[in-house]
Amino acid sequence: MKKYLLSIAALLLGLLAHSQEADDLGNYAEISVIPRLDLNPVFGSEPDFTLGNSSLYLYFEGAASEHFSWTVSSHLLGGSHFNTFFEESGDLYRGLGYSDTNNVFDLAYVDLSFGNWTFTLGKDCITTGGHEYDDDDWLVHPQLASPLWNDLACYQWGGKVAWTTPSEMSTFSLQMTASPFGEHPFSSGLWTYSAQWSGEYGWYSPLWSVSAFGTEPGRYTWLFSLGNQFSFDDWTVTLDWSNTSGMTPEYDDFMKGSTLHGRIGYTPTEKWDLSLRGNYVFTPKDSLLENWWNLGAVAEFYPLRDSQDLRLHAFIEYDSLLGGLELCAGVLYNLNFKLW
Repeated sequence: MKKYLLSIAALLLGLLAHSQEADDLGNYAEISVIPRLDLNPVFGSEPDFTLGNSSLYLYFEGAASEHFSWTVSSHLLGGSHFNTFFEESGDLYRGLGYSDTNNVFDLAYVDLSFGNWTFTLGKDCITTGGHEYDDDDWLVHPQLASPLWNDLACYQWGGKVAWTTPSEMSTFSLQMTASPFGEHPFSSGLWTYSAQWSGEYGWYSPLWSVSAFGTEPGRYTWLFSLGNQFSFDDWTVTLDWSNTSGMTPEYDDFMKGSTLHGRIGYTPTEKWDLSLRGNYVFTPKDSLLENWWNLGAVAEFYPLRDSQDLRLHAFIEYDSLLGGLELCAGVLYNLNFKLW
């Protein structure tokens, strides 16, 4: 399998050399430093006060030509509690070299594009899950994300090939990555194989996928995801479904059941994004957990003129597992530097 990946890498480098000779259109590079601070009081059976999705990210992207581009996303700091913030951040660095947990490098891949074809090699998000995976992690409110988004170590090393139809309305992709159920990438011998269809058909945007996750030698667990998004003027309705209710406590397999993740968004102006978001999780009868749900109202405001670099956000959520409410207020800033 390593020889197979090395062959792909050699092919991509050959294509890159060809693209460099062709032209240097789209030559640019920029880096963003993205801090986020949340304050998140929880009222319920176990009251708490957390930092929500407080984090610091570094995002580096660029292109050497219209055919060759790269993306690197680094999760430098992140934690949910004041007294353990730096200890939790340290876990990101201690997780380097492991595939069963996300670590300091979320993304580190290159894209080679020729006509309707795109070849990707490096560390990328597994092409599974619905539209909630469209947003970068620093934009997400994890309390309102699905169990799949919260539990899956979705950033893995591998390769992907995608083909976009001439109309640019549909994209089909095949991907092979290391499995998040193996301890180390490549050496564990466990792999994930995914196929995905995404589309832009006016008011309807599907994002459907099927993935086979290697959980132990010779054994695969199948994950199906059907993402559906409907757009009407200033309104957007999203409904994602997946055939899992989360991960087992040992994080070595998917729990049976299914999850519905929904969002109703309203964007009256470029400065405001208002939405209702939630999940309904169906668990099997023999599960230790009962069916549970949550629902939250979210307001996001962009105060800068002609820019969305600064975001102020707040939400209120009820979670049936917590048996109470939680609130969150926070700020996020995208400090962008153009290198060339």
